[in-house]
Amino acid sequence: MIKYLELASNYPFAHTLGEIYYYGISFFAVVFFLFLAARKLIALGYPKNRVMLFAAVFIPATCLLGYLGSRAATMFYRPFHEWSIPFLIENMLHSSTHTFHGALILPVIFLIVLCRIFKFRVFEGLDAFFLYVPLVHALGRSACLVVGCCWGAPVRMYVFNSVIGFPNPVPLYAIVVNVAIFFFLRRVYTRVYAAPTLRKRYSGTVLAGYLLLYPPARIIFEVFRMEPRIYEGLTQAQIVMGLFMIVGAALLLVIRSRFSKQEARAEAELTNLFSMATLLVLLVIANFMIIYFTRMIRVWPWPIRPVDSLAEAHSRVLYYMPMMLIPAFCLWWLRRFKEPILQWFNWEKFSYTFLIGLALSAYYSIKLLVLQDVDLRGPAFWPPVLIMSIMNAPAEEIMYRLGLYNLLKRASYSKFAANIVQAVVFSLLHFMIAGAVFGIFAFIYGVVMGVITERNKSIIPAIICHFIIDWGTIGMPILRH
Repeated sequence: MIKYLELASNYPFAHTLGEIYYYGISFFAVVFFLFLAARKLIALGYPKNRVMLFAAVFIPATCLLGYLGSRAATMFYRPFHEWSIPFLIENMLHSSTHTFHGALILPVIFLIVLCRIFKFRVFEGLDAFFLYVPLVHALGRSACLVVGCCWGAPVRMYVFNSVIGFPNPVPLYAIVVNVAIFFFLRRVYTRVYAAPTLRKRYSGTVLAGYLLLYPPARIIFEVFRMEPRIYEGLTQAQIVMGLFMIVGAALLLVIRSRFSKQEARAEAELTNLFSMATLLVLLVIANFMIIYFTRMIRVWPWPIRPVDSLAEAHSRVLYYMPMMLIPAFCLWWLRRFKEPILQWFNWEKFSYTFLIGLALSAYYSIKLLVLQDVDLRGPAFWPPVLIMSIMNAPAEEIMYRLGLYNLLKRASYSKFAANIVQAVVFSLLHFMIAGAVFGIFAFIYGVVMGVITERNKSIIPAIICHFIIDWGTIGMPILRH
């Protein structure tokens, strides 16, 4: 904020104050939340004196190693042939760039070594540490928000014939996501360490949860930031986050191997939490992969865009078909966890919310195709629009209003929270494709479709509404001359 308001350039002391705030809040966050992690270890029965000595060694080492690791990661922005030990040391000592994942890796390695020295169970130490990592990160991003670093590419919104421009406030998104991850991990931690048998069986689950939940969010954030692309259109953070997810998935498999299937069924709460989290992660990653293959490296044409011929319009149906694998997976995932499916395809309870959604959908399509007075192509171009609308409407309702929404409720989240989360994930692809205004509209529309689904106890009315609005949103780029 200080940077983008040009306070630093006009008032040098503002830059100094920003630096003091940035490093001060980061240091406070690390110390305070490591203190809370130490209290968790004491609550688990470890001797207080040993834990305090452990913390006295770990806290200053974490600050130093995190700082050096954060700067060292700058080297990986350079071509491979320039890498060297002297260059690494130079970056650690003099680089002005910081990376969160770089600040995390060295302290984690040191934590594992220290747990072995103090004879603490490694996974229990890691769980206590990673329980508070999201809060440390959220506080750190609050400093980024104030100072003005880590903001995204400029956003331009056209509102009532006026242009509103501002940098994308990525640190604000990171704060919200990290706080949400903390509350999820706190539920997991409370459940895992509720009893000695669960503690022995599930230790490491909090670590695995973090390694699966944060990376998808960071991968999406990088889409909005202006970071250097170091390999195949990916940033350094996106590559590292992919590795984090692989480690998290492998760790979950190790944890799963500790107990029998009968014991796994007995742990309904953890199963519900992770079945929801896994679907959430996969939907976010699927959104990114669609953008990556169609917009970033362009190995697959984006199907919903202008065409030059009728044959090209029909070919868009083929380009869209692979995306149908995502709702198919959602249905399989719901069936795997015995979540009712067929009842949501019956429409026995009518709610007037359907009429509201119908009116909203019809108005938007009419506005795009009629009220804007654009020159549209002839009837021969309508069939591919109709086919993609028939495919897209049930696909997205299955993914978000049937799949994600119901698994969130099954994991004991409120209807309101479940509706907001599914709408946010639903809006991601629209945000990345068409910008902030379309993303905000998609979020509002997602909330409305969630309410319609819940009130009617069926996804059929939401599918009807979605099909009607898709006539406009899918049809406009294809039908327009």
